[in-house]
Amino acid sequence: MSLLRHIQDATTDPKFQLADILRMCKILAARLEHLVFNEWIEQELNGYEYEKQVPDYRIIKNLECQGDFFCSFGSGWKNCQIPLYPLPEDFRELVSTKDILQSVSALERVVSEANKSVLRLLWPADYLPLLNYYIGNESRYTCMEAWTLIPTHAYVAILDTVKSRILDFVIEIEAENPDAGDVELGTKPIPDQTITYILDRCIFHNNNQTTLSRATIQTHNEEICMSDKNVNNFQGTNSGNIANKVTDSARQQTNPYIHSKEEKTLTEAANEIQKLLKQLEQSNPNATEEEKIEYINDETTPSFKRRVINSLKATGEAAIDQFVLENKPLKVAKAAIKGWFQPDNSNNK
Repeated sequence: MSLLRHIQDATTDPKFQLADILRMCKILAARLEHLVFNEWIEQELNGYEYEKQVPDYRIIKNLECQGDFFCSFGSGWKNCQIPLYPLPEDFRELVSTKDILQSVSALERVVSEANKSVLRLLWPADYLPLLNYYIGNESRYTCMEAWTLIPTHAYVAILDTVKSRILDFVIEIEAENPDAGDVELGTKPIPDQTITYILDRCIFHNNNQTTLSRATIQTHNEEICMSDKNVNNFQGTNSGNIANKVTDSARQQTNPYIHSKEEKTLTEAANEIQKLLKQLEQSNPNATEEEKIEYINDETTPSFKRRVINSLKATGEAAIDQFVLENKPLKVAKAAIKGWFQPDNSNNK
């Protein structure tokens, strides 16, 4: 069984610990030679050092807070819910929002050993004077201890999210190259730009935690803008004319969307081919044009060739000439790219 299929099966098998799945992903990251993917795996395995590193799925918001309150006469309330609205906004967010930094193994241990559906996270003693200043003075009660309630199902949700995003990522990688997880070390199965785009979309859900190329960021922003336009089209309408608005919106946005998508693919292709030519120049500075074409054909995957072909076809017959014209170092690649259009070309199988 291939590594990619093994990871897919493990994400759907409850017998596998998430830490074991991430270790398999660590092997995949080494074979993909992608540092950002490997760094994310390390943080999930070992825990996050700083709150700023924490991905969106590890941030739990709108948590309930409770405390024990007493007055000078000896009476008091225990496990009383703390109203947060009188507190300053930054302090309110501090106690009701939690960044989960622990490793996946620690989270799995919490879930397996928890005998309650809700866990208590005690506030530092430094927080209590501020709480009493805003709440205690009016009620004449003093808070002696306070805590934030974190439901254990929130930890379960984090673990499930990591599994699901790994599964999405591996499925996309397999679509690019089914053998990507089983190549020899030092063999680049998929271009870095493609892996980065898949990682950003499947793991980080476009929260800008990866080092994206300008073309990728621009394409994502265009997709978000188009999505917002679709949402706005529904405002102020009734069920009778929703279908018409969707149809009109689709007609207006399909061509720009396809255009930006194909442009992005061609930009990535240009960068990848330029990278290959630079590598060849270092190893064989006197390479002939035929040798350069052969090198490009050998070092690009079939899925890469198909994406370039489809993008060039979608943008028009003259696209290949324009593509080469706008990327002058790629003139030597023109013959290779045109060769990919031949249906019987072995390089495109």
